[in-house]
Formats: sequence, structure tokens, C-alpha cells
Amino acid sequence: MRSSKGLPVLLSFSLITTALLSGCASERPPVNIVNQPAPDGLPLGATRGPVKGTLTPEETKAQFISLKANEYTVKKGDTLWSIANHFLKDPYYWPEIWYDNPEIKNPHKIYPGDKIGIMYIGGKPRLGIAMRPHIRYETLPPAISAIPLEDLKPFLSYDQIMSEKQLESAPYVLANRNQTTTTSFGDVVYARPALTENSNTFSILGKGKPLVDPVTGDFLGYRAIYKGQAEVMHRGDPTTLRITKSAREIMDGDRVLPVISEPFNKDVTPSIPAVPIDAVVIDIPDAITQVATYQVVIINAGSNNGLVPGDMLRISKPGQIVSDKYTTNPKELAKNAEPEGFEIPSPPRVKLPDFPIGTAMVFRVYDRAALALVVQTKRPVRIGDLLQTPTAD
Repeated sequence: MRSSKGLPVLLSFSLITTALLSGCASERPPVNIVNQPAPDGLPLGATRGPVKGTLTPEETKAQFISLKANEYTVKKGDTLWSIANHFLKDPYYWPEIWYDNPEIKNPHKIYPGDKIGIMYIGGKPRLGIAMRPHIRYETLPPAISAIPLEDLKPFLSYDQIMSEKQLESAPYVLANRNQTTTTSFGDVVYARPALTENSNTFSILGKGKPLVDPVTGDFLGYRAIYKGQAEVMHRGDPTTLRITKSAREIMDGDRVLPVISEPFNKDVTPSIPAVPIDAVVIDIPDAITQVATYQVVIINAGSNNGLVPGDMLRISKPGQIVSDKYTTNPKELAKNAEPEGFEIPSPPRVKLPDFPIGTAMVFRVYDRAALALVVQTKRPVRIGDLLQTPTAD
């Protein structure tokens, strides 16, 4: 059960044992990831503690950058995470540390002009609305959102993750009136089969690269890349459309789909996933090698894994695997010895610990993949980085 006042209780379920490496000496697993699973089903050297359900007063205090921080006045353009990062070291603890002050109307919503401060409740420091100057008015300004909605508009309204069947069955741009290779704003295009939806406004999407789960090798779908928007001029087969918005060059073969009507729920409650999530960044849209704060990543976990919009995940760099050239432990050397006929044993390989670098918030969820916003990071986030349920340190 999720709650805006605390972290959800961890639901237990069996974990799949990680596939083990095999083969020649150069492919042997590190010595701290041995061929026997730990009691919790994870390889040795990759254990994780339980999800923290309730912070003690000492742990709560440790989450604050400073317990003497002055009150913060919310400004237009602020987001939940800009405020969380002002006070907290780890913003994913916001749901437990935020205090729904009963003396404030709608304390779970934050408005420009509100003063956020530190208060002690039951001996624990908490964050809450210390004063709402606008309470005397019947109409408040729009509440701030958890994330910068304007920056994410293409991902919230247009970009999608689609199966090959969904893409192949969608209507497509057959040709354009000018008979050019590409089209853009103001040009006229023709689509087949006939567009039968009631809507007169359609998105034009290009087929992105296939998304593949690096752990299982499973195909997860394609990123359907938003290229523009078009209005119906004349219905029929083919349907005539005029390009009214152009974000990228539109080409013959691009797919034509109704504009997504499902808006992002800006009032979504930030939460810790109710189940352990162990995901990997598989794509970084509109970036070459890395992304930073307030940019988007695609991960190989979705609703089938228990994710919902608003879930917060810890971003970590996977520990490298290094050769230990200095060990004299005979068991390790024997375990990694070369085949018979070679006198010099190879050094054992050791996996260094993963280390956290930031936090991400899931905002759009598909069956086996999800889009997440990096809300805080100390280092650039790259493909292969880990996104996991925050655990007790």
C-alpha cells in the first residue's frame, strides 16, 4: 500500500538468481561473485538490505543538509525536487520527511509564496508548510509540480515505447505533395490506410532503435520518436494532412497516430517502489553518451515489475571488475589457476562495490520499460547505470 506520509512496506517476493558466467579463464566471474547464490537469491558481493520503512530520529536528522536551514519561500518555477534538494541529501526520503500540517489547507500541495521550514514532530525533524500567505484568498495560484513539466512535454505528450506490431499496424506517411525526401512545417503529406479516428489532429512518429534488455536479451519495444503534428485536410484513402508542428524532419514511412490525450498527473505522489527494482539504463533519448539533472532515461523495468508513476529510484554506477595482482591467498589463486600445463596462475578478478550518484523519478510506465527523470545526480548518467529501489545503508 502506498502512502504520501511514509515509505511503503516492502512486499516480499522471490528474486531470480543472476545468471552465472562460465567458460575459459578470461571469462571467470570475480571471486566475490561465486557460483553459489546467497540466501536471498542474489550473488555474493551484490547483496542489498531491506527497503527502509521508517527512519529513526537520528537517521532523519542525517538526511538534512542542515538542521539550521532558514525557511524557504516557494517561487514560481520551483519543483518538488528543487525544494527537496534545498533541504535533503537524498530527495527520495521526501515522502517520509514531509509533514502534512493539519492547520494548513491542502498541505500536500505546495504553492508559490508558501514558506517551507523545518519543524519537530514527535522528536523528529520534518519538513512542512510553516506559513501560507495566500490562505486568506479563495483562489490560490497553480500548485507546483513534482517535475519540470515544460521540459518534459515531448516525453509526456508524444514520445512512446511501442511494440513492433503496434508500429507496423499504424498508418504511415505514403508521400508528400512536393515529392521531396523530407517534409517540415506547412507541407502537405498523404497517409494510408485511411485515418478513421474522430480526431483531426495526429502525431507523426519515427521508428527509433530497438530497446533490448541487457540482462535477459529480450526485445522490449521501439522508442517511437515524435517528429511533428498534422491536421486533417481531407479524409479518404489516402488521407491528406498539413504539417502544423515540426520537431524533426518527417520522412515517408513515418507513422501517424492520434495525439496522446493522457496527460501526466502533476499531482502524482512521490513514493518508494513497493517492491525491489533492479533496473538498468538502456537508452538516453536525445543525448549521445550521457545525461544530467532534469533529463530523461529509459530503463528495463515497468508495470510488470511493479513500477508506477511517481516511484523514485536510486541511480548507481556499477562497480568495475579489476584484477587483484597482489593477493597471496592460495584458495583464490587455485580457483583461478590456468588449465594444466601452465605454471603461473592468473590473478582473481574482484567486483568493486556499486556506488550511488543520484536519484530518478519514474513518470511514464509501460509493461516492461519506463521513462524516468533524473532529479539529482553528482555525475553524468550513462547507459548501463543502475536504477534501484533505495535501500537502508
